[in-house]
Amino acid sequence: LSPESQASLYALGLYDTVAALGPSRMERARLVAPRGASMPVALPGSAWGVSRFALDQALAQAAARAGAELQTGVTATAIQPTAAGYTVELRTPQGRSSVAARTLVVACGRHPLPGLRPQSVEVAADTRPTYVGVKCHYEGVQMPPQVDLFLFRGGYVGLSPIEAGRFNLCLLARREAFAQVGGNIRAMLDAVARWNPALGAQLAGSRPLPETEVAVAPVDTGVPPVPWDGCARLGDAAVMIPPLCGDGMAMALRAAEICAPLLHDFLRGRRTADGWAEAYHAAWHREFDRPVQTGRRLQALLSMPGPAEG
Repeated sequence: LSPESQASLYALGLYDTVAALGPSRMERARLVAPRGASMPVALPGSAWGVSRFALDQALAQAAARAGAELQTGVTATAIQPTAAGYTVELRTPQGRSSVAARTLVVACGRHPLPGLRPQSVEVAADTRPTYVGVKCHYEGVQMPPQVDLFLFRGGYVGLSPIEAGRFNLCLLARREAFAQVGGNIRAMLDAVARWNPALGAQLAGSRPLPETEVAVAPVDTGVPPVPWDGCARLGDAAVMIPPLCGDGMAMALRAAEICAPLLHDFLRGRRTADGWAEAYHAAWHREFDRPVQTGRRLQALLSMPGPAEG
């Protein structure tokens, strides 16, 4: 969680909630090329390292305390516009049901079910590279208070300390690189440790926690932004910034900070639906167009043979 994330948490009244999780603090970052060359980078403030397991649970509980009705084990499968707003189709342990809503905010991440995907743009394009993402937690070795980014041909691996003395590994690799090692998570992690020996040295002596391993594909960081598609969209549901930027959570939280007062005005009759859509669309693009463009240029640069192999 970058300093910008922490500012949004404070504005949303959630700073103390997350601080109580005991996040690791990081003041710097380091880029490491396969041949060992490294470049330290000072962060613009103290970043927090905290697992999504802890963060998501804390935010869900805070929402419930604030009066939200939290439904677990329920999947939203489709959205249907109606004269009065929307109908959301749900899949529950008891079967299928639906709920009517005056308005919606979609925050379903980058891989929603087809019924929640934006209809105004394509989901992926054959002309763009797509990636496989892998995440895993490790324990047994203390990481320095920094974010490490290890480059290799076809992708990169980020390491950052989180709560309870563990650290998080996040890998993004081109699908060809993942297929080259047989499409297996453990084989991919072992291969990357060979391709970038500094990463292998950092992981030496640590223990991966199998229950935390997850892979997702395809990851397409070139999909055009869709902050509004019949209703407001937040976080990766609107656009995915390349993970190496470390700004995905900051953008999601800031988008919520922008969206909440506009939603409040709409529900109180102080703003029309069209007025809310126009205001949110304009504010979103004003806030996020530049960082998304910069992040995509940076990822393209680091994916070139020189930086990835130097």
